[in-house]
Amino acid sequence: MQIGRAFENARLTGGVYYMGQDYLAKFDEFANVYSADITLFNTKGEMLASTQPKLYDNGLIAKRINGKAYINLHQLNKSIFINPEIIGNFSYKAGYVALTNGQNRTIGYLQLPSFSNEEDYKSRLSSLLDAMINIYALIFIAIGLLAVFIARQITTPLNIIQYSLSKTIYGQKNEPIKWKRKDEIGTLIAEYNNMIAALEQSAQKLAQSERESAWREMAKQVAHEIKNPLTPLKLGLQLLEKSWKDKDPKFDQKFERFSKSFVEQIESLSSIASEFSAFAKMPDTRLEKMDVFDILTQAVVVYKQTENIKINYQAPEDPFKVSADRDQLLRCFNNLLKNAIEAIPQGRDGVIEIAHMITNGAILLSIKDNGNGIPANLREKIFEPNFTTKSSGTGLGLAFVKNSIENAGGKVWFETVIGEGTTFYISLPEVA
Repeated sequence: MQIGRAFENARLTGGVYYMGQDYLAKFDEFANVYSADITLFNTKGEMLASTQPKLYDNGLIAKRINGKAYINLHQLNKSIFINPEIIGNFSYKAGYVALTNGQNRTIGYLQLPSFSNEEDYKSRLSSLLDAMINIYALIFIAIGLLAVFIARQITTPLNIIQYSLSKTIYGQKNEPIKWKRKDEIGTLIAEYNNMIAALEQSAQKLAQSERESAWREMAKQVAHEIKNPLTPLKLGLQLLEKSWKDKDPKFDQKFERFSKSFVEQIESLSSIASEFSAFAKMPDTRLEKMDVFDILTQAVVVYKQTENIKINYQAPEDPFKVSADRDQLLRCFNNLLKNAIEAIPQGRDGVIEIAHMITNGAILLSIKDNGNGIPANLREKIFEPNFTTKSSGTGLGLAFVKNSIENAGGKVWFETVIGEGTTFYISLPEVA
């Protein structure tokens, strides 16, 4: 259609009236400009000029317009018509355009044959589709890679933040995240760094407050424990002083009796001082390799002679090596055995069962008594410093046990039944 309008605008329609050498030269020049094969017919369908005259001269194509095309253009007054045509075994398509003059009257017809066969057309179309598919595939791959890159650019800092948050531990030094870009992620990371800085300050203040509170409680407990034996000492001295001034004939007897009491109270003071001193020295742990059964046996020997107490324990022949502070571990067993004995009420024959089990490179020791058990409202505080269920003592024994066992990499816990007794468990890892 465009070539037809261009043919009219080039004023080449005059060829339907006069056909000279000059016109044929312009006709060929026009075909070369548009790189097209064209044939000009008059209104009767007679061939006037063609860029492929040999096809007509050799009789391969009749020198008249295709009948079907002529009917559609001349009788049905169509301005354009596409018609499939055949030359021998060669098939092609030809386009026909009606040429008009200034009065819009049809003065001729222009044929534009396309000699590309159907297979070539399909091949080209297939190549075009393949090329388009490849292009779109490359575009999709590029978009996918770009999306992955952008996603990683977004998720990488988020993963860093997530990892840092998972490693954030209250009360310990947390490293801030370094981020140079001043973007939304940078703002988020800056807030995180501010948070951990504030968290560290808060932890330090809390730790300081807890230490001060612990020492205040410890000082109150020490004062209370020291005051208990001092009161009877004061009263005893006052009574002795009064007896001496009154020339009491029984002064010697009273002096002897009070002297024994004074010695006991002084020993109590010494015991209190020693126990608090031992608890205060807990950080000074000297770990060494030792046989846990050897230490346990030493503690059992001391308490096995206690009246009305039977300790069932048989040390195995094979040693079990652990890494612990020898003195601390011995005192742990001493404290547990002492507590087990004191938990047994008067009038009951005490039985203490000591057993062990070795599994997965660790040993589980159990010390079971047949005492009264631990009341439910006291169980949560049993390992706290200064806590005691007895009328005397500092309440540091089980706190000492817990700290000593944890220093050796182990754990300690208990099970208790009211009226039946309590079992303390100690788990310690084996060392090669």
